[in-house]
Amino acid sequence: MEETIKVTQQRIPVIIGHQGTTKRNIEKATHTRLDIDSHTGDIVIVGGNNYYDIYNAKKLLSAVSRGFSPDDAFMILKDDYTIEVITLDDMLGKSESRLEQIKGRVIGRNGSIKAMLEKQFHCKISVFGKTISVIAKADDVSEIQKIITAIVGGCKHTTVFKMLKSSKTARNYRQEESTAIDDINFD
Repeated sequence: MEETIKVTQQRIPVIIGHQGTTKRNIEKATHTRLDIDSHTGDIVIVGGNNYYDIYNAKKLLSAVSRGFSPDDAFMILKDDYTIEVITLDDMLGKSESRLEQIKGRVIGRNGSIKAMLEKQFHCKISVFGKTISVIAKADDVSEIQKIITAIVGGCKHTTVFKMLKSSKTARNYRQEESTAIDDINFD
């Protein structure tokens, strides 16, 4: 069983890694073999009879191609994590200067906005090319996407901070609500 995917050529060296270590780590973690054509960007993923291994390799390679470091991309192999890609072309049109401005707003001064989102949601964010990609728990993706869309839409950062605060409060409430009855001290 095999499948071919195309990745950004400039990310091929990252996928291969120093002396092929990243490629070997991906192959080991996903139980697949990768045949990489560095001239075209095509990667043939060869697996046994288990499509799930090929699917995982495909997700992992797509994450690295979207600008994530291989270490961050390995988060995608956890069962409750997923990747969401927000394409900025659809929202902004063809203006390169506007694209750079929006990417800067999502990252924030010295990476502050990006770091704040990553810390609160225990996720990883990549701003690469004309996309913003998020690796996060499936339960958190819609909230993160809503916040990023607000930033892209021109929302003030103070409003975003309020959104983050209310999101944190809601998350804490959900965690408290899901506390098992055995965890409650009735004394």
